[in-house]
Amino acid sequence: MTGFGWAVTLAAAVAVAGSLWRAAGWLRLGLPVVPPSARERAGALLASVGRGPRGKRAWRGVSALVLDVLAQRRLWARDPIRWAAHFLLFVGFTGLLFLHALGDVVTVRIAASYMPTVNPWLWLRDLLGVLVLVGFALGTVRRLAARGRLPAPRRRDPLFVLIVLGLVASGFALGAVKITSAPAFERMLRDYASVSDDEAAALRAYWAAAHGVAFSPPMAAASPAQLAAGEAVHEAACAACHARPQAALLSYSLSRTVRGIAPGLASWGAEAWLLQLHQLLCVLAIAYLPFGRAFHVVSAPVALLAGAGTAPPSDPNRHTRRALALDACVRCGLCDERCSVAPLAPLLGNTLVLPAAKLDALRTVARGRRDGGPGTARLAEGAYACSDCGRCTVGCPVGLRLDDLWSAGAEALRRGGEPPAPEWVKATAAAEWADRLAAGAPAVRSPLPRYTSLTVDRHTFSPCVQCQTCTNVCPVVAHSDRASGVDATPQKVMNLLRLGLPDLALGSRMVWDCATCYQCQEHCPAGIRVTEVLYELRNRGYECLGGLPRPERAALPGPGAS
Repeated sequence: MTGFGWAVTLAAAVAVAGSLWRAAGWLRLGLPVVPPSARERAGALLASVGRGPRGKRAWRGVSALVLDVLAQRRLWARDPIRWAAHFLLFVGFTGLLFLHALGDVVTVRIAASYMPTVNPWLWLRDLLGVLVLVGFALGTVRRLAARGRLPAPRRRDPLFVLIVLGLVASGFALGAVKITSAPAFERMLRDYASVSDDEAAALRAYWAAAHGVAFSPPMAAASPAQLAAGEAVHEAACAACHARPQAALLSYSLSRTVRGIAPGLASWGAEAWLLQLHQLLCVLAIAYLPFGRAFHVVSAPVALLAGAGTAPPSDPNRHTRRALALDACVRCGLCDERCSVAPLAPLLGNTLVLPAAKLDALRTVARGRRDGGPGTARLAEGAYACSDCGRCTVGCPVGLRLDDLWSAGAEALRRGGEPPAPEWVKATAAAEWADRLAAGAPAVRSPLPRYTSLTVDRHTFSPCVQCQTCTNVCPVVAHSDRASGVDATPQKVMNLLRLGLPDLALGSRMVWDCATCYQCQEHCPAGIRVTEVLYELRNRGYECLGGLPRPERAALPGPGAS
């Protein structure tokens, strides 16, 4: 085995070990808690695999493989341009892997006469490389066009992208240098062609004119008779192994641009070091794959196939499915574009409201690395802002059950001592919150509210005549019981604002119990925007009260069933 063969073998071993390590994480991590051990979860997984797909389940698996994994129909339905970029990358890389990198293993079984320097393999190799470059270009253009609409993903993996682009570019450069290389021609002539000196001279003239080989010193223009003689020698000795290089779409075009410096490149050994660079990048790409974001080329198809059937809530593999989903996310950001509460992200100054950023944070939660500080509090704010509309799940091109992840993540935060804001705000009386705000006002308040001016503009609530119409139509008031009833009805909240007591209003139960049904606002005879005032108070209250110490809350025990 050659040195390159040993390097590829070692890189493949590293890739396999890394892939097993990533897959083992699917059995270690889970949300919200993972009472079953990795061994128990592995047993449940093996049991489900042992039962095997049958009937409709088998058909769903085949359908998912063909339509979701290979054809990527989910991405096509959401974003045709992104689909085109991904599909070109998929076809190009897959073709290069099996028809070029593994040509001596795979392609020879398809065509016994396989040789990389003859057609269709010569032009097909360049075509597949062009598809990869076009796919990258489409993806880059689309990313630039979408820049600024939503926050960019926090986690990127430029190293693998650079390795792959370098691999493709070095392949084209190597092809161009070999086309123009006189030493490569002389090596081929010495090793494979048994011709006389006159035939060799005619062949050189023909290859210089028809194939673009750059000899040093440059050859004089050949006569038609010499070219005809060279072509005859080529057909007899070379044509079976060498197609015309013009079939190599991009490599031949590139060779035209470097032909003038080809003798210099040959003297510097450019062909040898380009080959070494190409092989090195190939080895690096193989070894690095399981340790970067690009591993989704493995985990995403597994997630699509694992989700081919609808799993019941009691599915014993639910923790494994969630861990797999966290690993299979491709960070495409399409969930952000469909998120119903995405406008809250800039309003709250918290990107963790957006699904893609929230998924990154949930990986930290699943690994048990919550810091219990501001980062966890911001994640809780983003988690509880979710409206459970399910649009992110419907639009996910990998078919991830994002709604299930959100509910599991929120439960994990709740058990870890980060309940929703209404729970910890309503646990303390409004008067006590007002006292705490008065004592800690300089530390927790910004000079100006970052929302609207409804709660600081007296013209908003001063027309209130305390008629109680808003209270009479409020479903929260109607359904509250004596023990936990509201401490300030809507018209009382308006009155607190009129009296200049917004701190007392921030901690009132009404602000946090409001269902935003707009009944009060629609029925108000004075046209006061009651619901919008309550909603703004809630946002301002979270900002202000969240900066104050609150009573200690022990983590809830985890039953392990969610």
